[in-house]
Amino acid sequence: MSIFIRILLVVGAIVLLAFMLRKIRLAKLKIEYTVFWIGFSCILVVMGVFPQIMSAISKFLGFKSTVNMVYLIVIFVLIVKLFYNTIQISALENKVDSLAQQIAIDRKIDAEEKKGE
Repeated sequence: MSIFIRILLVVGAIVLLAFMLRKIRLAKLKIEYTVFWIGFSCILVVMGVFPQIMSAISKFLGFKSTVNMVYLIVIFVLIVKLFYNTIQISALENKVDSLAQQIAIDRKIDAEEKKGE
């Protein structure tokens, strides 16, 4: 892995880590969501500091270049995270729909009770 890619991985991971810690400190992001990103940035730091591990794994798996495997890993992890977020968004949309329906029912009942008085 070239020195430029190693430096890019380490700097990017440190910037990501600092950004996440700042968002936690400002209470704009829940800690449970940042655990993934902190872990991801730590893995990127390890990949940048110890490229021999990635080189050995990429040779074992048959990649022509270690960088190709790094890109594949990063893209795969982000796609899995995107899928997980899609599941969470879908569940939240279902809850919002249920709440909106419950509010509509409660308003209708209140309106009928006012007419009956």
